[in-house]
Amino acid sequence: MKKLFFTLLFAAVMSAISASAQKIELGKFVIDKNVCTITNKETGKTFDLYGDVEIVDHFEDISIKLVDHFEDIDVRLVDSSNPSCCEFRKVKHFAKIKVRIVEHFEDISVRLVEHFPGINH
Repeated sequence: MKKLFFTLLFAAVMSAISASAQKIELGKFVIDKNVCTITNKETGKTFDLYGDVEIVDHFEDISIKLVDHFEDIDVRLVDSSNPSCCEFRKVKHFAKIKVRIVEHFEDISVRLVEHFPGINH
């Protein structure tokens, strides 16, 4: 009986660890790897980490810093209107997410890649 109890307890703990590992806390944002989204903890607003993106100077949904190393996500810019996780198409209007590129105090760090985009935590 004790063996069954400890087996069930172990399974429950491992399940909880696995579920929490799919959500990444980044300051005021949370990335959910399962559904490829990012959520602003202050506003509760959730954005897909793929699709159309507009680069803006003001009134952004999220600020990013472009880096070469130690990035939060690897992003690939595409021309396709059917992107996968961490693939974005730059547009000038009607984007699902508006991004401002900054040098300091970013919400997340991004590295632009040609291959293998993804979340790095």
